[in-house]
Amino acid sequence: MSLWQPPSTLTASPFARFTATADAIDPFHFSRRPVQSLPLSATAPVGPEQPPRVIVRAASIDALPETLTQLASPRLADTPAEGVLIAIDSASDLQAVARILAAATQPPIAVLELSASLAPAAVAAASEDFKSPAIFLRSFGEDDVEPLLSFVEFTRARGHTLAIATTACALASLAPALPALGDDRLIFTLSNPAASLGNAHPHPTGAYRALVEQLRLAGSRAPLWIRNTAATTVHGDPSFLSRLLDAAILTGSLLCDGLGDLVSIETEADAPRATKVAYNVLQGAGARISKTEFVACPSCGRTLFDLQTTTQRIRAQTGHLKGVKLAIMGCIVNGPGEMADADFGYVGGAPGKINLYVGKTCVQYNIPQVEADARLISLIKEHGKWFDPAPVTAP
Repeated sequence: MSLWQPPSTLTASPFARFTATADAIDPFHFSRRPVQSLPLSATAPVGPEQPPRVIVRAASIDALPETLTQLASPRLADTPAEGVLIAIDSASDLQAVARILAAATQPPIAVLELSASLAPAAVAAASEDFKSPAIFLRSFGEDDVEPLLSFVEFTRARGHTLAIATTACALASLAPALPALGDDRLIFTLSNPAASLGNAHPHPTGAYRALVEQLRLAGSRAPLWIRNTAATTVHGDPSFLSRLLDAAILTGSLLCDGLGDLVSIETEADAPRATKVAYNVLQGAGARISKTEFVACPSCGRTLFDLQTTTQRIRAQTGHLKGVKLAIMGCIVNGPGEMADADFGYVGGAPGKINLYVGKTCVQYNIPQVEADARLISLIKEHGKWFDPAPVTAP
């Protein structure tokens, strides 16, 4: 029996309500979603020309001082957590967080996850001690138009930002209020993947895309925050590898779609580790480059030098060049095609000879391999991509 059935006999998909309007994302051409600029802080603006910003979760208010100390480590200087997320259950929690942040030196942006039981007036009164702009995160459902208007009014009046956690379904009900509000100091994120698709086994990537489509239909260009939480995991496996894969699947795929202006890996309890995972996913998606990226072929019979030792040698000399992509390729047959998006290439041209590339263009041919490392560094310097490594300080 054929597995094919006429379209009229197919069971309706739980995604059907969102497929009536075509998804605006073009899978064949990358284009980042246009968003309204948002000055979260002097060092962490959000906008169309800005990289996605990184938020990490503090385990509790009691753990917040230690989390701030960990995030201030010099080891994270090149990969900073620009926001710290804290759960807020009461007005006294807000006051406690304000006191902790006031005692810290250059703390990240406070991202305050409000309990739905907290009324706007109570939050406004308890947040008077916040000296710097904060992000207030709250979930809004289909019937929450009035609370939404109240929170928008309060946060804008105090110079704060409101992060609206919602679903595509709920946003369709809230959408009539959005044009009058505008996009100033608003962020959107997903509140509940299960509710957003009406499916017992929801796909969080699809839920985020559905939310973005509803924002497009509503005419909103507010930034999008991608959150990796327990609700967005695929299997709920507590292992680190599973958390890493979940982040790559959700955040990585959305970034490759051109979506996402803030990201958080909330499934990782260790704040420095969560920060590093976020930056690794951003680097892998090409959304935010924080370290040197190396591309190397797997080697084959045509490889004209020892690929492993050569790669390690070049990496030792250039690994401090953040934002530079270097390719080390064994031969001229497939190497130039495989390294097409690299900034610089080191390619075997003949036995004992190396060709150097800038982008896709070969600029130096048949250099003796003993000279090639120094020539590569000179080439990087010529194109303004070189800087000396920071001096190593004693522990």
